Amino acid sequence: MQNHIPNDKVDKYIMKTKIIAFCILLWFGFSYAQHQVLAGTYQAGIKVFEDGQYKDAHSYFNQVCVQSADKDLRAKAMYMRALSSYRMEDYSDASYEFEEFQKLFPDHPLVYRAGLYAGNSYFLIGNYLASSRQFAFALISDNVKEQRIAQNALENLLWGYLPLELFPSLLDRVDRSVETIVGKLWLRRLQYNGEYAKALREGQKLLQRVYEPSDKKKIQEELARIEEYLKEHLIIAILVPQSGDYARYGNEVLRGINLAFSHSAQDVELKVIDSGGDPLTTAKAIDGLLQETNPLCIIGPITSNETVAAGAIAGTYRVPLITPSASRDGIAELSPYVFQMVASPVKASKYLASFVCDTMDTFAILAPDDELGHSCAMAFASEVSKNQNTLIGAQFYPIGTVDFSSFLKEIREPIVQYLDENFSKIDTTDTTIFDCQPDKGCFRRQPEEWLVHIDGMFVPGYYNDIEVILPQIPFMYISTTPLGANGWVVDDLMKNKKVKRYLDDCIIVPDDFYICETNPGWDEFRRLYKKRYGDTPSRISALGYDSAMLILNGIKNNALTQEIMRDYLSGIHSFQGAAGPVAFDENGANMETIILQFLGDTPIKIK
Repeated sequence: MQNHIPNDKVDKYIMKTKIIAFCILLWFGFSYAQHQVLAGTYQAGIKVFEDGQYKDAHSYFNQVCVQSADKDLRAKAMYMRALSSYRMEDYSDASYEFEEFQKLFPDHPLVYRAGLYAGNSYFLIGNYLASSRQFAFALISDNVKEQRIAQNALENLLWGYLPLELFPSLLDRVDRSVETIVGKLWLRRLQYNGEYAKALREGQKLLQRVYEPSDKKKIQEELARIEEYLKEHLIIAILVPQSGDYARYGNEVLRGINLAFSHSAQDVELKVIDSGGDPLTTAKAIDGLLQETNPLCIIGPITSNETVAAGAIAGTYRVPLITPSASRDGIAELSPYVFQMVASPVKASKYLASFVCDTMDTFAILAPDDELGHSCAMAFASEVSKNQNTLIGAQFYPIGTVDFSSFLKEIREPIVQYLDENFSKIDTTDTTIFDCQPDKGCFRRQPEEWLVHIDGMFVPGYYNDIEVILPQIPFMYISTTPLGANGWVVDDLMKNKKVKRYLDDCIIVPDDFYICETNPGWDEFRRLYKKRYGDTPSRISALGYDSAMLILNGIKNNALTQEIMRDYLSGIHSFQGAAGPVAFDENGANMETIILQFLGDTPIKIK
């Protein structure tokens, strides 16, 4: 049995098909007619354009742009509409219309020529960034003539018109193949303006952007010329007291600095400024210096108060500053551009604790009751806790104390109490509590005479305190290894007859003036210093020398701008200087310090 479609439905289907076909033919016919009309309009536009009637031509071309559905005709009309605006010297409309043509028809043969006209239009209305972008775009045309016109226009524009601060924006908007041309002109403009340091910095960034070996080579050649210039025009500022109470120390630092630069083949201008040892004078001096000149780096000041004033200003100008001898805690934290050669007493306390925690377990602290004393004690205690060691107690004495027995008694008390509570468990032969004599047996001592043991007692006191505390520790029946930082002036302690006998086994971070003759660089530095100046150097001279050597090493490694020098110094982790090792932490503070242990009254370097 076959399906049968009614005749009336077949007739309706055929009729519907005919209607649709008719409509399609009608539409094609209308479109063709409209195309013919618009093609005629376009030709009319061409005719009046050739007659110089650009306003009428613009009207014709605009009509075609709005009404034409033909891609090719519309593209030609859009181009000619923009060109009509250009010929009418309506450069604002012309620039917009050429860009619209480029966006809608990016593959059109006239797209690069549109870039030339758009570049001129933007130039004539003062938009140099957009003008440069258009000429850079036209530069990638396959047409040699268009390339030549675009390159000449771009070079003239970049050299004489585009503001320097707009070059980074332009680089982000041009084709990769044009980056090298734009980049080289930028670097040369910076050099022409005397901004060699910025040229080097931006050139190194540019080198990371380009991929083609030939382009990299061009940038590297430009960088080599910039580096050569900078090496011949380096300025290092030296800010030290040459007058006032600290002039002696300032001159010693200056001697060390001059010695370092005198033995270098690098030609550097040293600009020496007298800080006067005064924070206000220092602040005025460094501000005036940085307004007048552009030093690669500053060495100095030498005191903490001066450096606080100078460090903030140097950070504002983004100029690296190395203080050879300022030791106040937190100075390096003033700015990412400040570096501190000497470990502060607080950091020295931390480093000492970290070192002794490996071989000791129990600790006590006896410190001055002032800000520095508490800071040192806290740094030491934190490290003890971090290493899971035991802190028996901490006592703080008023400044000027001469009798420390009450404070030492308080330190003993927890141990005495523990021994008393566990007396029944203690062997009678233990001389900590019992006094055993031949033929008389063993007798219990009085608690105040019990000899208590603490592995290490940290004393971050001042020199006058230390010479009194050391004899009183054994007098108070405490067996311990004294640990020191801050006021442990080694040379004076060794000469002090009252203290010498109590120095044995002490482990300390020495004072800032202590010379450790076993430092790897000390012998050579002393030889050079004596040959030049005829006398023996101090440690502060060595600190000046080491500061200068760090900078010279940076220059050898092409750290020729302030930013690159700062980055170089931040990466110092194993410098062996005449004054001692240097390793800057993330803030620019020296993490290295010498640790001594006395054998009798002779200090021996153990770290």
